[in-house]
Amino acid sequence: MFFVMITASLLWLVFRDPVGILPTMLNASSSGITLAITLAGIYIVWLGIVQVAIDAGIIDKLANLMSPIIRFLFGKQTPEVNALIATNISANMIGAGAAATPAAIRAIELMDKERGGAGSSEKARKDCHNETQERPTTAMIMLFILSATSMQILPTTVIGLLEKHGATASGSIILPTLLVSTITTLIGVILVKVLGKRP
Repeated sequence: MFFVMITASLLWLVFRDPVGILPTMLNASSSGITLAITLAGIYIVWLGIVQVAIDAGIIDKLANLMSPIIRFLFGKQTPEVNALIATNISANMIGAGAAATPAAIRAIELMDKERGGAGSSEKARKDCHNETQERPTTAMIMLFILSATSMQILPTTVIGLLEKHGATASGSIILPTLLVSTITTLIGVILVKVLGKRP
């Protein structure tokens, strides 16, 4: 699909504006590199903050504080998974998607390893994994939905990008973002809870 889009764009430029092909490609490359550097700076800052929070034990305390919500949404999980879920949710709430994604991926990896049951033998866990390895559990789906809908109280990454590009009222997106992300998160949670009970 990506190849088709690139080919179609190049053909359009060849027939529409052949002289502007090179300047367009150079401008696009420059803009892409600038955006990548900007995002890298934002991501480095937030990943650093999250790592400090982990080292200081803040994430563990946050996981304990959020344990009733996590238990309701994800069922019984290991303390490590709970901490990763707490990291994902809290990072998404402040718009730090770069810090939220690695935590979600790691949490799903651990859920996959534990799906055979902590008290099961190694062979039993392996057999269970072989039978269901391509089927995500309800907890995995719930975490994916929460990461995708990403309820945000403060969309810091988007605000940073708007500020970078000279927006005069970047803070005006806070309320619309909060409303939309809250509604989509609630809809996602309800759908997973309802459909997750089906055989």
